[in-house]
Amino acid sequence: MSLPSDNPVLDARGLVFPADGSVLNQVGLAVGEGETVAVLGPQGAGKSALKACLCGETAPFAGTVWTNGKPFHLLAAGQRRAFRLRHYGLVHQDPVFFPELTLGQFAALPLRFAAVGEREATQRALTWLARFEIADAADRRPGELPAEVLRRAALARAMVNDPLVLFADEPFVGLSDESISTASRILRSVARSHGTAVVVFTREADTAARYERTVHLVGGRTHAEPVPIAVVPAAKPGDVPHRAPDAASQSLTSPAKVGR
Repeated sequence: MSLPSDNPVLDARGLVFPADGSVLNQVGLAVGEGETVAVLGPQGAGKSALKACLCGETAPFAGTVWTNGKPFHLLAAGQRRAFRLRHYGLVHQDPVFFPELTLGQFAALPLRFAAVGEREATQRALTWLARFEIADAADRRPGELPAEVLRRAALARAMVNDPLVLFADEPFVGLSDESISTASRILRSVARSHGTAVVVFTREADTAARYERTVHLVGGRTHAEPVPIAVVPAAKPGDVPHRAPDAASQSLTSPAKVGR
C-alpha cells in the first residue's frame, strides 16, 4: 500500500456530515497528483456522502477541503459549481445518458456547459473516447450500446475537461471482471499521463485492489487498514430455551379471538 502524498492535490480534513456526524465523523482524505485511490466501504458506509462533500455538491457541516492548495470549502455554492465544472470530473453510480445524443455529443457536454465552442468540444470528446478505446462508438446512441461501452463513455466524459480530480462512484457496476480490469488499466494510465488524482468509491474489495491505495470507510471514519466488522452469530435452536406463550401473546394468536 502506498502512502498519501506529502503535497496532495486534494486534501480533506475533519469532514462532518450531517451535523450530528452520523454519516461522516471527522473524515480525512488526501490524494496526490496522478495518484489513484479507492475508498472502500460497505453499502451505507457514507461513500456517496463523502463524494458529495469532496466535490461540493453538498457542503459538510464541519471540516475543510483544499484543492490544489486552494480552500474549496470557503467557496459559495455557485462558485463551487463553477469550479466543479472546470476542475473536477464526476462519474455517478447510475450515469444518465440522453437517448437523442450520440456518445460523442454526450462526452462533450461538460465542455459545452463550460462555454467551449462546439468544434473544439467535439474534437476533445473524440480524443477521450479514443483514449478509453471506444472511438468507434462515437456516432452511436446509448440504446445501441452495451454496458461496458457506456461505463467507459462516462469516464471519458468525466475526463474531457482535464480535471484536477476525478471522482467515480461505483463506476464498474454490472461489468465482468475482464471489463473492469481493462477500464481500470486505462484509468490508471490516464491518471499518470495527465496528473489527474483519481478517487474511486466502491464496496467491492476486488475493484479497490486495482488501484494504488485503499482507504477504508467504516463507521463514519476513514482508516488506512481494514477494520474488522463484528458479526453476531445466528442463534442455534438449542441456544434459546423454549418458553410457553404468555397471556398477552395468547390473546393475539388464539383462534377463538380472531375476527372479534
